[in-house]
Amino acid sequence: MAKAGRGFYRSSPKNVIKIFRALRKAYDDGDDYLSVREIARRTGLHQWTVSRTVDLWMRYVVDVVMPEELEHVGLRIKLVRLINPKTTEDKVLRAMGISNV
Repeated sequence: MAKAGRGFYRSSPKNVIKIFRALRKAYDDGDDYLSVREIARRTGLHQWTVSRTVDLWMRYVVDVVMPEELEHVGLRIKLVRLINPKTTEDKVLRAMGISNV
């Protein structure tokens, strides 16, 4: 169930799974962090959708870093990785409060 005060888009669970799978594959391939732009490219989602989904629905599943040294030159990049790469899709959905996609 969605938390009070937040809009829950119909496609949010599907987007979470797409992002989770992209991050899991990146981990399996030896990559640590992926940028929002790279996640968007790998999933076919819009960058705004990836960023919003990560911020609203995946905060307990992912680690997000925004390097300050890049902000000093006017570049804001959000880097994302799974906190626990062994997490399953079911656990991710349960963290969202959803039982099944």
